[in-house]
Amino acid sequence: MTLMMRMGLLGACAIAGPAGAQSASVTVFGHIDTNVTSASAGGSSKIGLDQGGYMLPSRIGIRGTEGLGNGNSVGFWLEAPILPNSGGPQGLTWSRRSTISLINDRYGELRLGRDYTAAFWNVSSFSPFGTVGVGGSSNIIKGWPLGLDNAKTLSRASDMVAYFLPKNLGGVYGHINYARDEDKSGAGYAGGRLGFQSGPVNIAAAYGSTSLGRDDYETATLGGTYDFGVVKLFANYLRQSVKAERQHVALAGAMIPAGRGQVKLSYSRSTQTGASDGDNAQQFALGYVHPLSKRTVLYTAMSFIKNDGNAAFVTGDVAPEGVPGENSRGFQVGISHSF
Repeated sequence: MTLMMRMGLLGACAIAGPAGAQSASVTVFGHIDTNVTSASAGGSSKIGLDQGGYMLPSRIGIRGTEGLGNGNSVGFWLEAPILPNSGGPQGLTWSRRSTISLINDRYGELRLGRDYTAAFWNVSSFSPFGTVGVGGSSNIIKGWPLGLDNAKTLSRASDMVAYFLPKNLGGVYGHINYARDEDKSGAGYAGGRLGFQSGPVNIAAAYGSTSLGRDDYETATLGGTYDFGVVKLFANYLRQSVKAERQHVALAGAMIPAGRGQVKLSYSRSTQTGASDGDNAQQFALGYVHPLSKRTVLYTAMSFIKNDGNAAFVTGDVAPEGVPGENSRGFQVGISHSF
């Protein structure tokens, strides 16, 4: 290759490089959370390291966008679970989220892949503790769906097609999604969410349905927050049903600024009908979050679950097996860092 040819190639790279950098971006992100948890159920107790006690489970991911011009762009998102207390799981899998999107500033986003279902967002968004830790709202929500083993559940679905509304609708937001079970005829998931957020108010409703052969699983949620400045209030209601089984879960909570940190509290109640009629439960949770920086926080939380009938809910993953009708307690202290 001649000197002139080499100089020409270098010049072309110098011109092309900055232009590509301006139109595309890739980000590595994640969340590392580890805590010490002590829990009891019935007459047994357990203590150990856990992860994901502050709002989000631990994760690592890669996401990026590329501008296509005229308000169009393409985006991708790969997100994997991690267990910082053990270094697992063995073998990195993008089971939390793996999507690619076509986005238009005016018309919205078409998203394909594995992602949260529409109904799950309300359960997670409208609780002071999210769905994780000893105070998590999912502690007294029966396993999805109502103990049945099916890949298309409340939290996530694979093989999903979703459409998200654009962000220029004056505070209105929402999306619909559909996932077909490729291994079972007529089986799959369909759901949608519609909400409004402006200033201190945020409210949304969602619905999802999963085909389970002869029986359908359905979930409906309604939740919201209102930020008064001196206190942020939370409310959430969930109903899930399959066959004659039905569970109702209602939550009320608050976040209160306290110096640099926040005090969090919530009360939730689960009632069941059908074969589990009377297997009810209540959860009381209290916590405090102290930021060390914008990305790092120290936190602590405690909760108490009162089980009635044959209900056997426990306060998170680090807890002995639940005993029907016996109460459960949990306490944790942890550190969380996002990057």
